[in-house]
Formats: sequence, C-alpha cells, structure tokens
Amino acid sequence: MLEIALLVAPLFVLLGIGMAAGFAQRFRSAQAGLNAFVFNFALPAFILMALAEAPVSDGVPLAFVVTSFVVPGALAFAVGGAARLWSRVRARRAAAHGRGASDASAVAPGPLAIASTYGNVGYLGVPIVLSVVGPQAALAAALGQLLHNVLFMVGYPLLKALQHRRHGVDEAAKTGLFELVWRVFTRAVLVNPVMISVVLGLILGALPVTMPDVFRESLGMLGQAAVPAAMFAVGLSIKPAFEGMRSGAVPVTAVLIASTVKLAILPAVTIVVLLAFGASLGSSWIAAAVIMAAMPVSSTASILVFEYDGDARVTSATTLVTSVVAVITIPLAILATPA
Repeated sequence: MLEIALLVAPLFVLLGIGMAAGFAQRFRSAQAGLNAFVFNFALPAFILMALAEAPVSDGVPLAFVVTSFVVPGALAFAVGGAARLWSRVRARRAAAHGRGASDASAVAPGPLAIASTYGNVGYLGVPIVLSVVGPQAALAAALGQLLHNVLFMVGYPLLKALQHRRHGVDEAAKTGLFELVWRVFTRAVLVNPVMISVVLGLILGALPVTMPDVFRESLGMLGQAAVPAAMFAVGLSIKPAFEGMRSGAVPVTAVLIASTVKLAILPAVTIVVLLAFGASLGSSWIAAAVIMAAMPVSSTASILVFEYDGDARVTSATTLVTSVVAVITIPLAILATPA
C-alpha cells in the first residue's frame, strides 16, 4: 500500500500545488489557456509518443474493450435511470400532498450520471497507469482513455441531441438523424486532438517506420509537460467547486452518491467483470482497466454538462470531492486488482 501510494503521491502533490495557486486571480484567469495547451498539444504529444513505442501488433483483447466501454456506460444509464425515477416519485408525492415539488435537492439525471462515471482518464489516468505499471501498459492506457472519451464525449452529446430532436427543442428538431449523428461524431472524434493522437500513435506503432529524431525529440519535450500541466490545471478547478459546496447551492447528497459510485462501485464492478470474463487478459491490461475505472471525476465532465445542461455545479463539486478522496481510493483499487 505504501509503495503504491508513494508512486502516485507526486501527481497529487502537483494537484495540491495547482489548488493552492487557484487562490490567486492571475492563475485562475490562466486556467482556460492552460487547459487548452494540455488538451490540444501536451497530452496528444504524450499519448502519441507512448503509443508509437507500444506493442500495437500484439492486438487488443476484446475483454478489455468490453470492460472499459460497457461497464461505465451501463452504470451511467443505471444512475441516470434511478435519478429520473426518484424525481418522478418526488413529484407524485408532492402532488399527492397538494404542493409543488421543491427543486432545492433535485438533480437532473444526466449531470448525476456523468458525475458518477466520467473519470479523469486522460490527465490523470494515463500518467498513473504508466507510473504504476510501466511503459508496457502504454497501449492499454491510451485505448482505455480513448474508449472512455468516445463513450462520454460522443454518447452524451448524441443522447442530448436525440432528446432535443424528439421533443422539438432548438435546431436539433429540424436536423436529420444521420446529419445529427455525423455532426456530433465530427466534433467529438474527428477534430479532437486527443483522439487524433491515439489514431496516429496506433498507426506509427503498427508500421515498421522510425520517426525522425527532430520530431521525436520535439514531441517528447512537449509530452513531458503534459503530466505536470494537467495536474496543475485540475488543481485550479477545485476552488470554484469548493465555493459552490460551501454556498449550499450544491446538493451534498447528490455529490456523495456520485462520489461513491465513481470511486467505489465503478472500480468494484470493473474488478468483478474482469474476474468473470478477463481471465485471458495480461496483467498490464487488467491493471490499466481498474486504474482507469478508479479515477476521480474529470474537470472535462463539468464542461460537457455545462454545455448541454447549463448547470455543472454537482459535477464540479464531485470533481473536488473525488480528487481529494482518490489519494486513498486509487492505491486501494490497485491493491484489489486481480493479479
């Protein structure tokens, strides 16, 4: 336990430094630019270089794909469905007593589902997998974050767009189904720098070619900035989330539910599925799947929720809580990982 904690401790120290810097206005005002740098340049370079040297020709286990994609997706639907059912029960109880339902503790199903399952697999998951498991897990780490991001960055906007189309909301009501799907897919995948870096990395790793030294060294230097810059950026996002919780604007019960699902239930279900169906997986694939599932909520989740739901306070608050508690839960999840 102590050895694993020491491996991931430097990453959380960087997060703490970012959190402390978030109390200064000049750093808070730079957060958008820092996030843009990490997402568009540093992290893609980091992933590209890791995949270019990964054993891509060995193939990808189907059990890993199913575990990384289906488990969080199913759990997100379960949490969203439960939240929707609970809101209907509250509304019926309020109607039975002749009063309107209070919105003080109500949380929309979509944001709660995202807050319960959308992990920080890129900024935090990839560095931790490579730190704990080693470079042999580069392929598993990159594919894990790719599957995770496709699930949420494509799936959630698509569900929202289809919902608006069905209810005649906004311009989605006038858009054809194929055009709607293509528009969401293009935005989330085809022009996404992280997605592009994964594809290029897989191609370079599969082909018997060597990248010129000048490009390899340049991308390597850029990629080295990804981990510290990403952790610092995550830390900067914590103070606004804390202020939301302190003001009482965020339902604490919803945050606790989402945090429990994200840090305990999702990793536990992932381990159970791996025990049942992943007997043929190598240790690096198993460790990568569990570590990715154990990640705290991504700050990108708040951006996604704000864009499609307009209120990301629950998601931001859950990012705060899970980022702090993950210092303990991530080593525990790694210890519980099947050998």
